[in-house]
Amino acid sequence: MKKLLIAFLSMTVAGAAFAESEIDRGLKKFGIVDHNYVYKDIDLATNFFTIVTDTYAKSLPMNFNRFIEINGLMITPYYSYTNYRYTIPLDAEDRAIAKQELSSKQNLREICEDYFMSEKFMQANNFTMVYSYMDSDYRPLAKVTINNATCASVLAQ
Repeated sequence: MKKLLIAFLSMTVAGAAFAESEIDRGLKKFGIVDHNYVYKDIDLATNFFTIVTDTYAKSLPMNFNRFIEINGLMITPYYSYTNYRYTIPLDAEDRAIAKQELSSKQNLREICEDYFMSEKFMQANNFTMVYSYMDSDYRPLAKVTINNATCASVLAQ
């Protein structure tokens, strides 16, 4: 049962930091991007993402659910880094399952479809998202990188 829970959580946690299209709307509202979502003013974009990062940071660590917390987040105009930590202990077998599920093509496909492709600014500006996962003892489990090339590759399969 615990193994099934870990596999499910691994596949659903990936995009928690981004609400669908929320950032796109903000970038357009403040005139930071053009009609194709390409940055018009990189300094303004940098300030926008500094505010977004600071806003999220005030609520961290944040429980994603009772098994996973988000304990770090940084967003720049071209890059984001989100740190997730399992709050339940994982034995060696559970760690191996979590690593496999987090790095699976299915998980990458879901992240691309649900969180990367839905954000137009990411595609237009060759944005890179990095998700870092740790166990309850802060030992690394997996690091997942998503960008235009990653999504093109996994979505073509």
